[in-house]
Amino acid sequence: MADPAEAGPARGDSLASALRHRPFVQFWLGAFLASAGGWFQSLAVPFVLLQLTGSAFWVGLATAAQFVPIMVLGPWAGVAADRLDRRRLVMVTQLARSLVALAMCVCWWSGRHDPLLLVGLAVLTGCAQGISMPSWQALVNDYVPREALDSAASLNTIQFNLARSLGPAVAGLVLFWVGPAAAFFVSFVMVLVVVVVLLVTEPVNPQPRRARKDCVADGGFREALRYTWGSPGVMTALTVVFLVGSLGMPVFQHVITFAEQVFDSGALGVALLNLGLGAGTLAGVPVLGGMLRIMRRSTVVAIAMCGYGITFAVFGLAPSLLTATLATVGVGVFFLLALSVAQNTIQMLVADRVRGRVLSINVIVYTGSVSLGAAVQGGIGDWLGLRATVLGAAALLVLAAALLAVGSHRLSLRHLNGSRDESYVSVTPEPASSSASSGASTAHERTRTDAS
Repeated sequence: MADPAEAGPARGDSLASALRHRPFVQFWLGAFLASAGGWFQSLAVPFVLLQLTGSAFWVGLATAAQFVPIMVLGPWAGVAADRLDRRRLVMVTQLARSLVALAMCVCWWSGRHDPLLLVGLAVLTGCAQGISMPSWQALVNDYVPREALDSAASLNTIQFNLARSLGPAVAGLVLFWVGPAAAFFVSFVMVLVVVVVLLVTEPVNPQPRRARKDCVADGGFREALRYTWGSPGVMTALTVVFLVGSLGMPVFQHVITFAEQVFDSGALGVALLNLGLGAGTLAGVPVLGGMLRIMRRSTVVAIAMCGYGITFAVFGLAPSLLTATLATVGVGVFFLLALSVAQNTIQMLVADRVRGRVLSINVIVYTGSVSLGAAVQGGIGDWLGLRATVLGAAALLVLAAALLAVGSHRLSLRHLNGSRDESYVSVTPEPASSSASSGASTAHERTRTDAS
């Protein structure tokens, strides 16, 4: 049984302990700017596509174009995160990502307003992100000492989620006041910052070199799949990520369609609704720290998923832009709580040997669920209407939270309260002599996680 003190990543002042290490602070700030800059592009592309086509389907297609490549490239990228130099890989891919944003700026500024061209460039962005995301997440482990990893993982998840809300909010204002070309250019500059930060900041906990056999994507990724299947805590966290991604994350595209088609408020409405999401996400940071001091992670996730569903439904029923904006504040709070705890739990439970590959599974599940949810809810929105689509997704999110709270031996929120099994070595039956010990390690890990 895991000690109650380990039930959350942030007890006492531990949530901020990673901030005592200057390399991590520099990494965190660079990552935040790059993430926020990326969301400038992620908002601007669907916004201009909606203006060009008038279809919610194109909005969903733009989201899928950015996320499907991340899912497809996930297995190779996970092995690369364990085998190659993560820092160099992230620098190269983020440089490519910034240049794509610059290309979008030039195309829009020169009058090339072609929907297919924008979607094609969005696919290139997705490819760059698909290669870098597992390495990016694993880099958190390289910029702090072991004792500060839990704090660093929590702060990294908070960074991503803050950027996910604040980036589109500021991007909406830029779109309203200046236009799409400026939004694409700001994205180019902000993403470029992280390349400079990584160039001048050395890791304090350099990644260990792996055996060459781990460079084989097939065998190396199979090990991560076996490990994940044998860890109920990781499986449950991934299930939460999938549910939030497919049912709840489309709120970030719905704010665009609601502003344009329901409230007829244009870019100003998009900015206000995203500001509501950003304000809620900011407010969620102290709420997250406070809840994890007195509750287990399983309880926080159950409350967050139910709260997400309820506030999402209020948004879907909102009679005015003001009411919808207030509802998005609540959505932002529960969005941060649900996704932060689920993704941070994966960072806390996963063994170092398979860290990059298991985190790539997290990336695949997250991006795949967001892509699926965006495309499906976009299509249903065109067919049944936006309000009905949002209400249906909100109801399913609450139902899923209830089922996970009851749980089973493999999928139950209680498994989120476990702790890392440091004895894990390998689950790959490589030489025959190591098969027995490998199986014992798997059984040991499964037993320990179930007990937790």
